[in-house]
Amino acid sequence: FRPTTVYQKPQFVIDGYQRGDLDQGEIGIDQYKRKFLGFELNHHFYLGNCWFIAGAGAVTLNPDLLQRVVPANQSFDENNYSGIFHFRFWVYGQWYDVVIDDQLPFHTDGRLVFCRNKKDKNEMWAPLLEKAYAKLCGSYEAMEGGFTTDALIDMTGGIEEAFELNSTAAATADFKEQIKRVLWQAYLRKSMLGCSITADPKVTEAKLSNGLVKGHAYSITRVADVTTDVGSITLIRCLNPWGNETEWNGKYSDNSKAWDAISDEEKQELGVRALHDGEFWISFDDFYANFHQLHICHRGPASLGTTEDDAGVCSWNNLFRDDKLTWQEELLHGEWVPGSTAGGAGQPNKEKYWINPQYLVRLNFIDEGDDENLCTMIIALMQKGTRQRRIEGLEGEDYVQFRVFKVRSLYC
Repeated sequence: FRPTTVYQKPQFVIDGYQRGDLDQGEIGIDQYKRKFLGFELNHHFYLGNCWFIAGAGAVTLNPDLLQRVVPANQSFDENNYSGIFHFRFWVYGQWYDVVIDDQLPFHTDGRLVFCRNKKDKNEMWAPLLEKAYAKLCGSYEAMEGGFTTDALIDMTGGIEEAFELNSTAAATADFKEQIKRVLWQAYLRKSMLGCSITADPKVTEAKLSNGLVKGHAYSITRVADVTTDVGSITLIRCLNPWGNETEWNGKYSDNSKAWDAISDEEKQELGVRALHDGEFWISFDDFYANFHQLHICHRGPASLGTTEDDAGVCSWNNLFRDDKLTWQEELLHGEWVPGSTAGGAGQPNKEKYWINPQYLVRLNFIDEGDDENLCTMIIALMQKGTRQRRIEGLEGEDYVQFRVFKVRSLYC
């Protein structure tokens, strides 16, 4: 149905774009039983696109990024309404417009089936964004399962970095401090953050006794240091895209007595609220002990920001407004072709290793303020068509890698 036939006054956006606008809609149990299972269950199920909702929620914290994905001047106003909306996504180095109509899946009681604003059902930008992304993926069904950084990259053109928090290395105090440092640096640089807990192989989104959910994607919406009676500690604010009471229930949760040790001024500045909205605070120590993955999408040259004039035309301006930040980007498309450019990993056929694609890079400039006279280079490797392969029942990704070698000046 079109929103105009279900609601009396649908609007594209109400009171700006907020992280709480995106609530992961649930599939009604009767529909789920009928369509998928054929037997009785006692709880509701969600479309497995929490990774997309978490990613979109993180992007709302960066208005300059969001305005590129969600172009301005779209409306249900009767003078401008045509039933057509468009959104932008970054795909393998290029920004593409995705155009959709506004027909959305609704329950018989008037609720949207998938993404929606639980607080104000008349706001439509989030479900329309989800529909546009589903079109990019191939269908709503194709959005079943994914990683938060998948959505973040598609909405920013940024560069992914992931950390395993339950690895052997993670057991060391040095690694834990490194993660805290990385988390702070990424947050201060306006990188987008997410986290998750490894799923059980045979259980989808299993809820733990502490309120967290396995196999589920969360946005990280803030990092802050607070003063307590035992000194300063780092707190992390996370958002569950279900947007309900399923939240962390341990220390620094909504009704935790740990907040009594923090001043009213700090609590007010942090915006601490006891609401069943899916958003909660957790200490860094508990975060590190309970979450298994930290996902970071760094803002690269493709996501430094845009502005839009009244006509909705992008002008590409660097909204960081930092003269010290200068990027040079090279984007190369290639492939491994058997007998031509597929040289393998060096074992067992060492003699063919050299035929793999090679790229020569010269680092001519030193980072300003770097005491060691170093230049930063970030390398990212991406595979194409992985989601489509998973839809077809194939292995989504092949094992690929890049290796970096220092070349003697003689060959440069």
